[in-house]
Amino acid sequence: SGCWRRRLHARRQTDLRFSRESPTPELREAMASSGPAEWYNSLPQITRVFGTLCVATTIAMEFNLVDPFYLVLDWGMVFKKFQIWRLATCFFVIGGFSWNFLMRVILIHNYGVALEKGVFQFKVAEFLYMLLFGAVTLLSISFLLPSFNLVVLNGPFVFMLLYVWSKHYPTQNVSIMGLFQVQGFYLPWAFLMINMVLGGSPWQDLFGIFAGHMHYFL
Repeated sequence: SGCWRRRLHARRQTDLRFSRESPTPELREAMASSGPAEWYNSLPQITRVFGTLCVATTIAMEFNLVDPFYLVLDWGMVFKKFQIWRLATCFFVIGGFSWNFLMRVILIHNYGVALEKGVFQFKVAEFLYMLLFGAVTLLSISFLLPSFNLVVLNGPFVFMLLYVWSKHYPTQNVSIMGLFQVQGFYLPWAFLMINMVLGGSPWQDLFGIFAGHMHYFL
C-alpha cells in the first residue's frame, strides 16, 4: 500500500492544472445570496451526487477512515480478488484537502452543473450516458495502456467534462487566473499548456479530451 500512497502523493504534486482557475462570479454570487444548504440543494442531482462522493472520499482519506490503496484502480485486485468497487471509486479520489482539491471541486461545479442545467437539461438519460461512456472509455484506456499507470481517473474524467462543455460553448469567454481570457473552444488546450509549462504530464488531460471527443462525435 505504500507504493500506492507514494503514487497518489506524486499525483497531487504534479496535477496542478486544476489550481489555475478562480471561483466564478456565479458561484460566489450563489453562495452569497443563499446559505450553503440552499446552494447545495439547488445543484442538479447527478453533479451534486458526483461532487458529494468526491468530497466524502477526500474526507475519509484525510481522516484515515479508509486506505487509498483500497480505492485506486488495480486491475489485478479487480480480477483476482473481485474488488469491483475500484471501477467506481477511482473516479472519486482527488487527494487530501488542498488548494488543488478546492479547484477540482470548483471545476466540477462550473462545468458539470453548466452541462446538466444547460445542454442536458431535462435529458437525464443522455447526461448519464455521457458520464458512463466517458467512464468506460477511461477504464478501457487504463486497462489497455498499463504503462501510463492510470490508477486514479478523477482528473481525466473532470477534464472530459471540461472538453464536452467547451464543444457546446465554444464562444463563451472564460477567465483563467484573472489574468487573461480564452474562448470556451480553447479552454481545454489552455489548461493542457499550463500543465505542461508547470512540468506536468499531458497524458491525463489528453485521455480526458479523447473520451470527451469520442462522445461528442459518435
